[in-house]
Amino acid sequence: MRIGNIDIDRPLCLAPMEDVTDPPFRALCKENGADLLYTEFVSGEALIRNIARVTQKMELSPSERPVAIQIYGSAEESMERAAAIAQEAGADFIDINCGCWVKKIAGRGDGAGLLRDLHRFEMVVRSVLKGTTLPVTVKTRLGWDQDTIVILDVARMLQDLGVGALTVHCRTRVQGYSGVADWSWLPRIKQVSDIPLIGNGDIKTPEDADTCFRLGCDGLMIGRGAIQNPWIFRHIRHYLDTGEILPDMPLRERFTLCIRHLRAQADYRGERRGVLSFRKNYAAYLKGVPNIAQLRRSLMELEETELIVERLEQFLKEQEA
Repeated sequence: MRIGNIDIDRPLCLAPMEDVTDPPFRALCKENGADLLYTEFVSGEALIRNIARVTQKMELSPSERPVAIQIYGSAEESMERAAAIAQEAGADFIDINCGCWVKKIAGRGDGAGLLRDLHRFEMVVRSVLKGTTLPVTVKTRLGWDQDTIVILDVARMLQDLGVGALTVHCRTRVQGYSGVADWSWLPRIKQVSDIPLIGNGDIKTPEDADTCFRLGCDGLMIGRGAIQNPWIFRHIRHYLDTGEILPDMPLRERFTLCIRHLRAQADYRGERRGVLSFRKNYAAYLKGVPNIAQLRRSLMELEETELIVERLEQFLKEQEA
């Protein structure tokens, strides 16, 4: 699959997720086989106002390339200027978020809200293309609801505009993350558009990935599946190459990765904020571990990195003994 000068066979992409895909998590997923990375989404309006907590989201390192900065908004002038700022920040390409279903975003016409106004959708994409010389990609959903699925019209429109790739989360905005992603739309999208198609939604296992590629996807994007299992990319790639399912990561290796990730998170966000934001990641590292309830409770109570490390190492010694 080619996006500008980026050419990767069947790339596995880490989805842009707010408060998740920060530099420590992107580095972890890259190390574990993710081919393309995306930043947390960045508000175009906040970006042009140079708000520090927003511009921080665009901090990139050479080791994570190729990486996209994802921007969102519905005001043409702001999105054009935001695209130029994202290019200056060093993105390899720019992704437009036209799929966020959260009420405070979609309800004001941003994100998936653009699916209710395809003229506005087109104008936003045109403005971003005007603001940058980098490749531009789009991430969206099937439609606003089941009665207004417009993804085929969107795919045709984006091809005519010269967009570099289209990522489709195979749910509607109204669904959010409920129900099941409808992958039956993937081959239909490929029938009406020649631009690279990246499938997204409910890709949780190597077999899921193989199915989506067989349905016509050029690449895959994984979001919640990566939160639950950051090494999913490595497992999918091995399955695609060999047909074999890798065994789960050994407990010691998993805990070592957890500790390294925790420390990186604390360094990036600051001690207390880093520890609190890391709590959502425990489920991945502790999944399937026996006698875990008491450990999980104690980890949720601790607010100092090294105390957490001591507790994890103590538990590991007890398990190995």
